[in-house]
Amino acid sequence: MNRSLRRLYLALASGFGAVVLMLGYWQIVAADRLSARTDNPRVAERELLIDRGNITTADGVVVARSRAVRRRDRQIFQRVYPRPTLASNAIGYSSPNQGTTGLESSWNRYLGGSFSAESLFDQFRSSTKRGASVRLTIDSRIQQAAITAMAGQEGAVVAIEPATGNVLALLSTPSFDLSKVAGDFGAILKDPNKPLYSRATQSRYPPGSTFKVLTTIAALDSGTFSPTSPFVDRGRYEKNGRAITNFGGHVYGAHDLQTALVKSINTTFAAIGAQLGPEKLGKTMTAFGFGTRPGIDLRPEEVFSSGRFREGKLLANEDPTGDSARLAIGQEQLDVTPLQMAIVAAAIANGGLRMTPHLVSQVKDRGGDIVKEVRPEEAGRATSPETAAAVAAMMRRVVEEGTGQAADVAGLSVAGKTGTAETGRPGQNDAWFIGFAPQTNAKVAVAVVIANTPATGGGVAAPVASAVMRAALAATGRTP
Repeated sequence: MNRSLRRLYLALASGFGAVVLMLGYWQIVAADRLSARTDNPRVAERELLIDRGNITTADGVVVARSRAVRRRDRQIFQRVYPRPTLASNAIGYSSPNQGTTGLESSWNRYLGGSFSAESLFDQFRSSTKRGASVRLTIDSRIQQAAITAMAGQEGAVVAIEPATGNVLALLSTPSFDLSKVAGDFGAILKDPNKPLYSRATQSRYPPGSTFKVLTTIAALDSGTFSPTSPFVDRGRYEKNGRAITNFGGHVYGAHDLQTALVKSINTTFAAIGAQLGPEKLGKTMTAFGFGTRPGIDLRPEEVFSSGRFREGKLLANEDPTGDSARLAIGQEQLDVTPLQMAIVAAAIANGGLRMTPHLVSQVKDRGGDIVKEVRPEEAGRATSPETAAAVAAMMRRVVEEGTGQAADVAGLSVAGKTGTAETGRPGQNDAWFIGFAPQTNAKVAVAVVIANTPATGGGVAAPVASAVMRAALAATGRTP
């Protein structure tokens, strides 16, 4: 081979290699980012030629699939959502004109068929790309129970399997109809209820007394307190010239720490917080994942972190400038997502071990072969097994004899904590319940928040949690 031919050969080979590398980058590495854009007409046109994979719930219900239709002289594919209101914010949508959101976006590489080298050569042959099918951890029966229980109320429900991190339900209400994205997206955008915004993973609320669970853990882990540590409540605790009182003006007198959690005594927890200080409380917050975005398999911009905020800026958990007395009762510029509080409940239920939450369990190609399997992943130890067990026992008493009685499930030992956070608007609260069932070897942990309600957490959030836990335990065969 003479020198000129050799140079030509090398130039052609280099050019071909560059094309393969570029195609690989755009089809695999950058596929998710491109598919989420709505300003690229080539991307929109290309999406019509992709036979995206199915999305199926853990119990086998197809919630997203592609349908082949003829358009002029060629075959294209339309995305169809057979259960369009079941889990809209979690599933998200895939639309040539509107882009992708939710799991349709975060798992687009698999659903859109860009997960293997074979798809690169499909581009050269101009053949139809065929995506893999994704199986969710969400169970349609548990999700539907959440929908039914939350009917007509604004808020969110998150249910997690404590030992695995499997998300069994992820609900934001009000939500939207996925079948209307293609034809009436403008109406969804104009809806004043902002249904595209996931209240489960993106909305932050003051946690109210549910945060007392974390204060209790910090107290026990400090070695200074035990469940039987004595306190005397006189109905008022003053810090920095500001008074903290109990809900309804109650005065409880002599009691111990476990009674303080059962009765949700503000003054006692304020005193504990002042003694612990913001550093020790902050250390516990960090251990439970506050201050960082939960590692759930959604796009980062769809999942917000929880913690203390000042002028919209997230503070370090151990920031020494905070009022730890008010932090201890769930105030002091503290805002949390329902997902974060579900993670707290699940970690306590799992013996203090925090698991990474995830929404997908498995991916299969069109031949039925497993392409990817999502296994349980430890996120870190939040507290000791001994502390977790002690707090779980206290939370059980909250449901047996305290503010969480409406969350009880007959024949099973439900553990939980209520919370009622004032919003600053007269007569409007954010009502909470977090908990799990059974108390030992828990199969489900939940967080429920109902926003802008005149009611309390024990009055409206606890019954929702009970319905969701009952459905989850029935799905696993644990309901007596």
